[in-house]
Amino acid sequence: MSRTDLFTATIRQLYLHYRIILSSLVLLLLLILFQLIPFWQESRPVSIILERYLIVVTLIAIPLALKMFANRLKKGPLPLTSEDARNRYKKASLWRLYILSAVTLIHIVLFGISQNMNFFWFAIVLFTVFLFCRPSYPELEKLTEKPTSKETGDVDNEDHNGDDTPAGK
Repeated sequence: MSRTDLFTATIRQLYLHYRIILSSLVLLLLLILFQLIPFWQESRPVSIILERYLIVVTLIAIPLALKMFANRLKKGPLPLTSEDARNRYKKASLWRLYILSAVTLIHIVLFGISQNMNFFWFAIVLFTVFLFCRPSYPELEKLTEKPTSKETGDVDNEDHNGDDTPAGK
C-alpha cells in the first residue's frame, strides 16, 4: 500500500472511532434528557464538593487533552517515517479522544443521577470541544514533512539585518 492509502485508512479508522464514541455519548445524553432510561427517573442530590471538584477536573482535562495531543505530535525529530507518523498520530488522537469522552461520560451520568443542569451544560461544552478534535489527514501528513523555520522557532537571518552583534555591523 502507498503512503497515501495508509494515511487514509488510518484517518478513516480514527474517524470511525470518533463517530462511534460521539454518537454513543449523544445518544446516552438524549436518553437521559428525555427520561427514557427508567432507573434514572428520580433525581438524587450530588454533593456540592463533588460538583466543584468535577468542574475543576473538567477545566483541567480539556486543555490537558489538547496540549498533550500537540506535545505528542511535536516530540522527537521531524520528519518521521510513514509508519512512525501513523503510530504517533493514532496514539495521540486516541488518548485525546478517550480523555474527553471519559470526562463527558462522567458529566452525562451525573446529570442523569442528579438532574443538575451544571452537568448538562458542561457536557454540551465538551461536545463542542469534540467538534475541534476530529482526526485530519493534513495533521498526519505534516508529521512526515520537514518543519519550516517558523515551526521550529529558528530565525533565518543570514544577512544579519537589524542585528547589532559584531557579525551584523
